[in-house]
Amino acid sequence: MTLPYAARMTAKRKTAAAETSGRPPSLARKKTMRGIFYLFMPSHDRRLPQMPGISYSMEPAMGEKHDCYEILLNYNCNARCSFCSQGSFDKSANAKFPDVAKEIYLGKKKGYARLGLSGGEPLLRKDLCKIISVGRAVGFRFIRLQTNGILLADKGLCRALAASGLTFCKFTFASHKAAVHDALIGRPGAWRRAMAGLAQLRELKIGLGVNILLNRRNYRSLERTVRFFLDQGVSNFVVIFPLYEGNMRENAADIGVKLGQASPFILKTLRMMQKAGLPQEMKILNVPPCFLKGHERQAMDLYRFNTVVTEPSGRKWNLDDETHGNRVHGPPCRACALGSRCQGPDANYVSIWGWSGFRPVRRTKSKPDRDARTAPIGYLTDNEKCLMEILRQASNIPTQTVLERAKAIPFCQDCKDGNAVLNAAQRLTTAGWVEKRFSRGKFYWSLTTKHGSAPSHL
Repeated sequence: MTLPYAARMTAKRKTAAAETSGRPPSLARKKTMRGIFYLFMPSHDRRLPQMPGISYSMEPAMGEKHDCYEILLNYNCNARCSFCSQGSFDKSANAKFPDVAKEIYLGKKKGYARLGLSGGEPLLRKDLCKIISVGRAVGFRFIRLQTNGILLADKGLCRALAASGLTFCKFTFASHKAAVHDALIGRPGAWRRAMAGLAQLRELKIGLGVNILLNRRNYRSLERTVRFFLDQGVSNFVVIFPLYEGNMRENAADIGVKLGQASPFILKTLRMMQKAGLPQEMKILNVPPCFLKGHERQAMDLYRFNTVVTEPSGRKWNLDDETHGNRVHGPPCRACALGSRCQGPDANYVSIWGWSGFRPVRRTKSKPDRDARTAPIGYLTDNEKCLMEILRQASNIPTQTVLERAKAIPFCQDCKDGNAVLNAAQRLTTAGWVEKRFSRGKFYWSLTTKHGSAPSHL
């Protein structure tokens, strides 16, 4: 008997996952960690790989083979998010400090470029600053914290995190409106406290990112939410379609949303980011490319995360292997040009909402993205902010001096060579805010008097 297409693909994936874990399919691990994988998105502006059959104006660079070494410090949390997919995890599990320190050293030794710290809520750990200090001591230049931000209202804690070596903080915000955010997070005052923390870390020159988890309460206001945080100095976003597990599964009738309902609002927001000159600063997770027409390459599920995750128990897993375990293909996927790349939607989503709205991506050329380097400046990338910050401190300095000064500014950690400076300066020189002078084989950089007209959030 021939199994239906979707059943064949599901069986194939289960067998592959079992082979990877060394267990037969019947004994493959049932409880997965998929509910937390959205925390481990690359946190900076790495360009996305080209997809077969889709044409784009910019040729993106491939990611590093070893990108992020992620450590889950704990599972306990001080929020009660109605969309949380970790509801069934053991909240008493906490990684011991010696084990965490060992993992940090191991990650650096294996050549991972970035260190990620998350939970649960990692700020509940009293030794978090000590953990971050270990990361800096072994040589990680990029150390990212994932948090709901509630405890960051404490100025002293923010200063301690920065002094320990934190370079990037990724917040979870459900809305730009306090009432909506607090209701979804389950903590009155959560939005106000997290916003205070965001402002304090911005003053400390820590890189900032925001995760926005879509649901019925917030998807229509996505563009307004992103604009709000752009005005707060954030330029790095991950828009996350929920996984229907844990609390999100239980609350699906109340806050669940279909992909087809959310898609127009996601596309509207992507167009806004494109016009702002920041098309690479927004990534979309758990949304198949057929719902991102014209912006297919923003579907992060098409690419490898190159991330290893260590649980509080010490168990390690490859993020790419784990996240694909519950994906399925259905009848609309058969004719899709991206069928070999797209893993399909989450099986739990299909069990609730079905295949309505799914359409094959045809092998035709998409309209090229507007080149961010020629777009008018409304907001800056972190690298552009870095150059502006350095040139406020000194004028007429060579590229090498820019790179040396960048080492002291946390959000400048992507400024590794002269090309990074040239790329960051592209739009700034076009706008007339930065000027470059070439003398004796070197570029010299300065701010112009026009830079004073830049908006305050830049």
